[in-house]
Amino acid sequence: MTASASRITVYAVLAAAITAGVLCLLGRDPSPAPLPGPHIAVAPAPQHGARPHGTVVGTRESAQQVADSAIEGTVGPGGRRPDLTPLPVRAFKGPIAAYRVYAAARARVMARQVGALASAIRAGDRTAARRDWQAAYATYMRIGAAYGALGDLDDAIDGRDRGLHRIERGLWTGERTSALAAPARELERDVARLPHALRTGEITPLDYATRAHEILEDAQRDQVSGIAPQWSGAGVLATAADLSATRVVIATLRRVLAGRGDALGQSYTRMAQLGAVLRRIHRDHGDWPPLNRLTRTEHERLTGTLGATLETLSALPGTLETTLPPVIPRIR
Repeated sequence: MTASASRITVYAVLAAAITAGVLCLLGRDPSPAPLPGPHIAVAPAPQHGARPHGTVVGTRESAQQVADSAIEGTVGPGGRRPDLTPLPVRAFKGPIAAYRVYAAARARVMARQVGALASAIRAGDRTAARRDWQAAYATYMRIGAAYGALGDLDDAIDGRDRGLHRIERGLWTGERTSALAAPARELERDVARLPHALRTGEITPLDYATRAHEILEDAQRDQVSGIAPQWSGAGVLATAADLSATRVVIATLRRVLAGRGDALGQSYTRMAQLGAVLRRIHRDHGDWPPLNRLTRTEHERLTGTLGATLETLSALPGTLETTLPPVIPRIR
């Protein structure tokens, strides 16, 4: 072996060792402490009779290994294999199943909260009704990833002038509480259908991979802007709930993301920063303040950190691709 070849071999071994060390570091979860308020963490995968960490259901291989096997002999754009081979669709079976369990549990919590809301409305207790409305709204935001699978039910619960927002408008504009009794009963009926819809609604791997970024994108567009909770001003509360939902989705995808670049570690770092900003707001105000009570500095810090978090999370859908990117023909 020549001296040049020996050096190349040494460099390759060193590179492999460094890569392995980095992946081990990314395996340690830097997820921040939960935000104030209700939060359900996704239970860890069973350890008894378990497959090696990171394996795909039905195999003893990691998601990356299964993807590599599936794409063996194929090429990507320009005749080159992509840096990250597409994942098999079955890699998402476990994450989506874990999410459904979590979401159905949140829906049952919401049903109790909406029941309390309806009772407060019937009693004419506007203060209690506002408090119960905020609790139910935050829980619905924590469900997070299933809105595309709910069809008309999502609009019935969270539509612009229906469900939660119809009641919100009445509670914060001085409308008689008696006029809200019928919308509250309708909301109770709709929320009662939610657990079944969450267990059975179609959630594709593409949809689920997109939600890891899209939930907080919606928070930026609707919540921090004040468009969605426009009467209560509950955008900060809703953004905190959206962050919790995003954490849940990414937690279910940790094993799938393991070994596929550094998107997972960077995402946890950014989410920790956003969580710290939200906790500081909650601490300084003693509660989740309406948007109009944020100082200019608080609002700028929140929007800036949210934007940086979204920029990092935008890498996740590409990291979770299940198909090769299209080959773009050359222009002759």
